[in-house]
Amino acid sequence: MAKKLLTDDGKKFQMEAEARFTRVPAAAKPKESTAALVSQLQVHQIELEMQNEELRRAHLELEEARDRYVDLFEFAPVGYLTLDEAGQVNHANLTSATLLGVERKGLLGLPFAGFVDPSDADRWHLFL
Repeated sequence: MAKKLLTDDGKKFQMEAEARFTRVPAAAKPKESTAALVSQLQVHQIELEMQNEELRRAHLELEEARDRYVDLFEFAPVGYLTLDEAGQVNHANLTSATLLGVERKGLLGLPFAGFVDPSDADRWHLFL
């Protein structure tokens, strides 16, 4: 199935724009030569290529940062958890799941208070 380049609305807008352009006084229309327009387009293309290269570089930096995060958080020899303001587990690394004796998926959404020793429950609630 051939892809439509312009929708019906797009064609309507294009026709209206062309009609409006024909009503623009000749003095207000661009007087640039084709060579000048091509030159401007080439400069714009180079700018876009430079922006694209910058985006690729930033993407690679983000991937490297993510990989460092995985190494530091996920495979750390200590247990790491992130909790929301209610004290429920948002994220848990593999070590924390092992230490708590719960599958990592099973930790998510659980209140951490259930893992706090009863003798420390008051301190935990005050801290939270």
